[in-house]
Amino acid sequence: MSGEPSLGLEVHQNKFLAEGDRAMTAIVRVVSRGGEAAVAREAAEVLMIDCSSSMRFPSTKIGEARRAAAAAIDVLPDGVRFAVIQGTDRAKMIYPAEDGLVTASARTRAEAHAAVEHLAAVGGTAMGAWLAKARDLFERVPGAVRHAILLTDGRNDSQTRSELMNVLTSCEGRFVCDARGIGDGWEPSELTQIGRVLRGNVDSVVEDDKLAEDFRQLIERAMTKVLPEVRLRVGTMPFSRLRSVKQVFPDEYDLTDRCREVAVREVELSLGSFASEETRDYQVILDLDPDLEPRHGQDRQLAWTELVPVPGATTEGDALAIEGRWTRDPVPPTLIHPMISKYAAQADLAEALTAGGDAYAAGDQAGAERHWGRAAVLAAKAEDEDTLGRLTGVVEILDAEKGVVRLRADATRSHALHVVIPSRVSEIAPAQEDRPVSEPAEAPPVVCAVCSGLSPAGANFCVGCGRPFDEAVS
Repeated sequence: MSGEPSLGLEVHQNKFLAEGDRAMTAIVRVVSRGGEAAVAREAAEVLMIDCSSSMRFPSTKIGEARRAAAAAIDVLPDGVRFAVIQGTDRAKMIYPAEDGLVTASARTRAEAHAAVEHLAAVGGTAMGAWLAKARDLFERVPGAVRHAILLTDGRNDSQTRSELMNVLTSCEGRFVCDARGIGDGWEPSELTQIGRVLRGNVDSVVEDDKLAEDFRQLIERAMTKVLPEVRLRVGTMPFSRLRSVKQVFPDEYDLTDRCREVAVREVELSLGSFASEETRDYQVILDLDPDLEPRHGQDRQLAWTELVPVPGATTEGDALAIEGRWTRDPVPPTLIHPMISKYAAQADLAEALTAGGDAYAAGDQAGAERHWGRAAVLAAKAEDEDTLGRLTGVVEILDAEKGVVRLRADATRSHALHVVIPSRVSEIAPAQEDRPVSEPAEAPPVVCAVCSGLSPAGANFCVGCGRPFDEAVS
């Protein structure tokens, strides 16, 4: 075995289209495999710690931020290049003292420990400045797997949204950034934007003393990455258009506007860094030309997708097609691909959580209970224990199956933010396997005795020749 990780691609869809259908949804799964034989890459880590004035209240915030930074430093393996930034309305190097990255060792970890003890909360918040500093530091290690953590308790009040977005665009593809909110003053849309553009995980910490363990886990997860960047390419046909691309596992982000056109009807999307054993799912939705003439009984390629070759990794197989086949019968619900159904339910849950958060922020207690009650129903049906646990911070769940909840008197904005933050780890993708996941079992198609064409189970007419099955079925 070469020792290089391998990258594989799978397309999961129901290819059948009823008369009049002009959209196709598919799940594109990207899988990396390599196991213990995968060769670790050079790694670099930057910690960005909010030290604005608001971190002083309560005093536990800055204290726990120092402890979390120290915990992250503790688990950095020898040889990893790292730095710590003190973030206010500017980015100040707290360790090392001069611009640059240092190599992790017993000595440098001890020096960094001492330095983070002097993190002081004073000043404003300009997250774009912190990210720009991290970008410049990472430029010194172009071949490394580059990862950052950003912690904040407030809003980006020292920059405009467009300034922050410009910095994020300049950082995209250069490093992955996980973002964390602490307290109740941070803005979910800002952290979500950071995580979306930099392909990281976004979450909040309700209890300050849980921050150190969260940082430790983030570093340990980042140290499993072996491929700095993986890129997905999607091409469409003259009669099809890419409507949207959304990462649906492990974190939920609409990435449509992050696709970069590389040729006519062809786009590329950076997926961020990958571990040697990792699975990610992307929902691709295509719109079809209203004037497209259906070809009944024939598979028709609607689009294609492939992985861009990655140095240091092998790629399994060639480009895969997203296909369609028209039928004159309505497509039965039983033929909807289970994976597509689950991710649609996941989107419904996210919508209910967000609507509940909006009602709570507006002081609409009845509306919050109604939406969060619906979320409880959806989470219970999906056996989503993480979401149910988050909901218990804001409501008492009296009956999860019926959606009966009551707003907690002790609920805070911090608890509400913990519920609505949209980048939560999904429970849908299965454990990593050594080979591609097979398609779920479906009812077998019907074979026409006249033309030998295949039609979906339950069809009344042959999709090939159009004859009723009571005359033509074998």
